[in-house]
Amino acid sequence: MLDHPILVDRPIVCSPKGVRLCRPSEDVLDLLNTLPPGPLAKEDGTPVIDAEGTRLV
Repeated sequence: MLDHPILVDRPIVCSPKGVRLCRPSEDVLDLLNTLPPGPLAKEDGTPVIDAEGTRLV
């Protein structure tokens, strides 16, 4: 990691459901007990959760 710090530029998420390297970022949703309220979009604007709370990705 010291030689290639870009490899650390990934969120590592730990929850009671497990630990995951969350790339792509919406992978974190698999570790949550409930989804956040929508609408929710990725950093690039891609919709992830619609206004009704349905996961799209």
